[in-house]
Amino acid sequence: MKKNLRLTLFAAAAALVLAACKKEKNEKPNENANEEITTVKLTFTNAANAAEKVVANWKDLTGGNPVIDKIVLKANTTYHLSTELFDERKNPADTITHEIEEEGDEHRLFHLFFSQANANVADSLGTVATVTPLDKDANNLPIGLEVNVATKGAFTGFLRMVVRHQPDNKNGSYGPGSTDVQTEFPLEIK
Repeated sequence: MKKNLRLTLFAAAAALVLAACKKEKNEKPNENANEEITTVKLTFTNAANAAEKVVANWKDLTGGNPVIDKIVLKANTTYHLSTELFDERKNPADTITHEIEEEGDEHRLFHLFFSQANANVADSLGTVATVTPLDKDANNLPIGLEVNVATKGAFTGFLRMVVRHQPDNKNGSYGPGSTDVQTEFPLEIK
């Protein structure tokens, strides 16, 4: 009797251990988690003169006190804008740009212009510059890591660059999803 009880207890314990191991193997990491981005690097290259570049960085390693470069561009000029994203809390820094490229069908970068800092998205100005995305995802929707920015007249205000995380609902618009990172650069066009 004791032998049967021991075998039954052993079998029950083994079944629990196997079930626990099987559950762990089937668990998937949260693939829809927002990206960890501490640093954004914008590189504007004048389309008429590739030697003329403007580089601006936004860096927030502590989560509340970013260091931000001012952007100064020429009026009535087209720039190729390349955006690079990093998590510099890791050593070496993790390049998030590649993840955004690989998960292009889940991400969209927006470049918006405002006369006031922290303005509502609905208040973005279309009269400052025309932004044309150059990179597309598998569904032919823009990603926005590579864009052309055609400035118009003189302007003083802000450029907001936002990475929107839009798994399962990306449609090309700002609305769906959540924000991976939102940056705001002082901007002068002259």
